[in-house]
Amino acid sequence: MKTYRVFCRVAGLLALCAALSAADKKTVAAGKKATATEAPAANNPLDLFWPLPPDPPRIRWVAEYTDMAKVKAPEVKKRAWLEKFTGTKTPDEKFELRKPYGITTDKRGRIYVADTELKFVFVIDPVAKVVERREGSTRAPLSLPVGLALDSEERLFVSDADLHTIVCFSEAGKPLASFGAAQLGRPGGIAIDRDRNRLYVADAKASRLAVFDVGSFQFLNYIGGPGKPPVRENGKFFGPTNVTIDREGNIYVADTLNYRIQVFDPTGKFIRAFGAQGDRPGEFIRPKGIAVDSEGHVYVADAEFNNFQILTPDGQPLLAVGVLGSDPGQFALIAGLHIDSKDHVYTSEMFRGRIQVFQYLSQPASVERKEVNRAANR
Repeated sequence: MKTYRVFCRVAGLLALCAALSAADKKTVAAGKKATATEAPAANNPLDLFWPLPPDPPRIRWVAEYTDMAKVKAPEVKKRAWLEKFTGTKTPDEKFELRKPYGITTDKRGRIYVADTELKFVFVIDPVAKVVERREGSTRAPLSLPVGLALDSEERLFVSDADLHTIVCFSEAGKPLASFGAAQLGRPGGIAIDRDRNRLYVADAKASRLAVFDVGSFQFLNYIGGPGKPPVRENGKFFGPTNVTIDREGNIYVADTLNYRIQVFDPTGKFIRAFGAQGDRPGEFIRPKGIAVDSEGHVYVADAEFNNFQILTPDGQPLLAVGVLGSDPGQFALIAGLHIDSKDHVYTSEMFRGRIQVFQYLSQPASVERKEVNRAANR
């Protein structure tokens, strides 16, 4: 906790991290009414956005999901025969997130989240108010689903850390294949390069990335390998947990136990690394979920700090969002992080069993350059 307080205090002095005020019920209600694409109204003090004025807002809180019964549209159900016979009511199944990790979205705006405790994937459609599942089968089981990714055909790929496999589901939810058992130790986060039909798997146990062909499910090669701590070698890993792809096909890896992010080009060649162990902006303790927005900013979720940091592509810190807590904009064991094509930012929390949604608010290029220069000069 001491480390966490120091981090927030330093980040506040640098105007990179805004502390959240206590959110009452009115604040939560106001945030949920907000649409994901509109900018925060300057005259509405109930909106949650970061950083605080006078800096221009860059992140806005949009919504949260935890109890799936509140997402689904009310259903008129027929009474079961047992209820009619006995006169008692069969209790409804508790349909809520327990320990979510991997998270992604499809072109319809549906949210996919892997629940490591329930052993299946939730599919949440906030517009249609429908919640579905993606479950394993006898031939393609799921035991500990962790990482999620969708290909260009909307097929869902799920990594299983227990069974050291990848399971592929059709768009309709039918298990199509299970592969990777011979090449994977403990797979975690995964990412798909749709332009090159490549699936990248972060393997924490083997400390490397495994690469597969998306169409044939065939193993192609490894990127990196285990380093020799405490030396941090470029291109080597120590417990990598998550991976993402930017619009140029560059590969960003959360090298978790080395407290850093490593970047590779589409061929697997090392480009750069940034981050170190520490409690200052741009440093990490337990980096996990990672994503890149449409402007190239890198977002990194840190399970120790219970926040996500936003950095430039070369690792300059710009902003930190979140503190420990259960209110909107706060986190408890943040793990997964995903950004969709509209720059909606999705996070998952394993302790609270919650998804939160934020919106990145783009600024004119002149403002962007000014913020980057200011951060560099501090």
